[in-house]
Amino acid sequence: MSEHDDTKTLASDELGLSRRGFLRYVGTGAAAVLGAGQLGTLTGCAAGPDGTATVAGGWVGQDGTPTWKPPGYPLPLPGDPQPVAEDRNRLASYTVSDGLVLPEGFDYRVMARWGDQFGPAADPQKRITYGYNNDFTALVEIPNSEDYWLFVNHEYVSYRPWQAAALEDGVDLPYFSLHVDPERPELTRGVVSVYPQRDASPGWELPRGHYVNLADDEQSALIPPEIRAAMARVSEAGMSAQGISVLRVRRTADGGFQIVEEAEDHRRITAIGAENIAPGAEGALPFAFTGPAAYLLGRPRGTFCNCSGGFTPWGTFLTCEENIQYQVNEEVSPAGQPRERRRMRFGGQPTRINGKVVQPTPEPAQINGMGYALDASSGGPIDGREYGWVAEVDPATGEMRKHTALGRFRHENVAIRAEAGKPLAAYMGDDRRGGHVWKFVSSEPVTDPEDPNNSRLFEEGTLYVARFEASANGEGGTGSWIPLEPGTPLRRPEPEHCAASHMQMPDRADGGDGGYVEIGPEGDLDVESWQEQVAAFADTPFDQCTLGDLVRPSAGDADGEVAEEDRQRGILVMDAFVMGNAVGGTPTARPEDLEVHPADQSVYIAFTDATDSSDGSPDMRIFPDSHRKNSRQYGAVFRVVEDANDPAATSFSWGKFVASGEIAELGGGFANADNLVFDPEGNLWMVTDISTSALNFETTREEGDGTRPGEKQFRGVFGNNAMFMIPTRGPQAGVPHLFAIGPTECEICGPTFSEDGRSLILSIQHPGELNGVRSSEAPDETRDQVLSDRQGELFTQQRKVPLGSNFPSSELDKAPRPCIVCITRQEA
Repeated sequence: MSEHDDTKTLASDELGLSRRGFLRYVGTGAAAVLGAGQLGTLTGCAAGPDGTATVAGGWVGQDGTPTWKPPGYPLPLPGDPQPVAEDRNRLASYTVSDGLVLPEGFDYRVMARWGDQFGPAADPQKRITYGYNNDFTALVEIPNSEDYWLFVNHEYVSYRPWQAAALEDGVDLPYFSLHVDPERPELTRGVVSVYPQRDASPGWELPRGHYVNLADDEQSALIPPEIRAAMARVSEAGMSAQGISVLRVRRTADGGFQIVEEAEDHRRITAIGAENIAPGAEGALPFAFTGPAAYLLGRPRGTFCNCSGGFTPWGTFLTCEENIQYQVNEEVSPAGQPRERRRMRFGGQPTRINGKVVQPTPEPAQINGMGYALDASSGGPIDGREYGWVAEVDPATGEMRKHTALGRFRHENVAIRAEAGKPLAAYMGDDRRGGHVWKFVSSEPVTDPEDPNNSRLFEEGTLYVARFEASANGEGGTGSWIPLEPGTPLRRPEPEHCAASHMQMPDRADGGDGGYVEIGPEGDLDVESWQEQVAAFADTPFDQCTLGDLVRPSAGDADGEVAEEDRQRGILVMDAFVMGNAVGGTPTARPEDLEVHPADQSVYIAFTDATDSSDGSPDMRIFPDSHRKNSRQYGAVFRVVEDANDPAATSFSWGKFVASGEIAELGGGFANADNLVFDPEGNLWMVTDISTSALNFETTREEGDGTRPGEKQFRGVFGNNAMFMIPTRGPQAGVPHLFAIGPTECEICGPTFSEDGRSLILSIQHPGELNGVRSSEAPDETRDQVLSDRQGELFTQQRKVPLGSNFPSSELDKAPRPCIVCITRQEA
């Protein structure tokens, strides 16, 4: 039977996807991994509305069948029960909602939104202000209490809706305006002007168009004092809106949660300190670095760019610092010091689509370099080496420790495996194109997983980078964990196998100050020249070089108290990304979330994007869809099984569990898998993270406009970001089932289930990020989408798309605000 005919067979199946089709759809690698054994049952079952067995919350059947009817989706999905012949008629038109769309019978309650204040109104010192762009969430019971700690990350600031909401609250922040100057077409990112207040005039134009280099004395001397003060003011506000919130919450009658608003022990840590610490007590903040790089650093002042995270069995939270490079310099010297010739670029970042500046509002999309522009009173400029780590936070005391043994890179999340008698394992992803999968294994074993003393296990151990080896079909294979240790041999880099034919490596040029260098046919160096550079730096033939030869610790850094090998290790973990490339770690497709399955301890990895960038690109032997020729390029979920199921194993097997893309191309009907979470029965729930500039982008599939399958703007066909449930067992294992669709121009993230499965907490991040406030003057726009039905036949959909957002309000002209919501199901 031809592939085209087989696709028809899949579509006519009762579930929309036959078992035979499923094996083709997820790939033989996943089938092999799934066949390793059935996952165990984790909780008791209840009866659903139709009498079928369900998990504790009643949301999913015991066989993985959802007990809800999915909301309307703009393109076909694997589980669609309708005949394929109906695809064109039922999807000929579609209206995108600016609300959180849930199945019938489910409700949500907004728990907190940006700008909300919590704590005793009579004691301002104990009040906190809830941060911006909430991301990761986690719940932990408070001992000897009926309450819980709710932990929330705040990742970054989306300038357009942030500025609008601040103005709505009566806060007149310094204002940034973007325009494209036809007289200066070489400034392809537009020209940004800075105003001390929104109505101030005239503004001051940044000398390099959209940025100014604050490390350049000549450029800095041009900045008027009132403009420099405005830069510092907006930077302090922006950095203070990031970090973490720890909130006391309580169960409600419907199984959900609400914040105990007047509680005295809410906590807030930002980039530059803690909000609810008494003035003058800054030096007493319980913050510290641990592990091999601690000797290079002082005491951390705060945390920012907090993306996802994790939690521990002993009741602490782990927050991950991700895209710090937008606000501080992430590169270091061979001695682990800040680069001397670094640039400190501050300015407005416009939205660019297919190389062109898109200006839906007068404001830029983001303000970059805020860590540079902070003045001394706010602790600026910030040393970038203090950020990019995993920080452990004790919600009861506010103690924060950044564990350097877990490496410094663009951390998305961390998933813990803590079993008595075995080493502690922490799985992590470096969320950049070409980033790696990582594992930390503690030197000492866990005794009692709930013992708070387990925190010390993060201080000493081995950091490993994953190297994936592909089988003949490219859908699975084996792999090994390579230690990031001074004695690990260097390996010849292989940019020829990467989608963009380049990689970033440690720069060890004679007379240079470190940082990164791009190697490959079109890079700064070819492979052989880089090997010669390293050999000259180490004064050792390349085939005899180890990681320790790439670093040169300064004897004065630790006053002789730290051994040479430990000093080397500290610099290696501080510069983990390029060091991982140097020893043969596999460049991957932006590993976002990693989660450990609660039944069998296998590790699920959300690879969100197999496209390329200046950072790097995936290894096409492991990610064969990264050639921009089909819609499966937008990520996949892999499953990794450690050899002998040992958390300290140095080898593993892997398979592709579910792929992105259109049904006609054997994809799962989604794009850009991001955060993952398991429900109490072990079903995998996944949210998507389609870039704001691609959401609902009009798609023609014509050459030259970036909208053919595999190109970056094709993701517009998938509509708003959404949430799916994917069974990990039973006949539908690996088949995505739609549960929720987010508001306009937002990302859904940070899913957390209550232990009984009755409620789900979600973050709604950056609604209205592209167009800002949805206005009554121009609320919507109709766009054409060229879609594929399940047989691969094309048709045109007319899609009505809101321009901007008002969420969580339903009132036009209201500024949108990031918020967290709690979802519950109505009682029958």
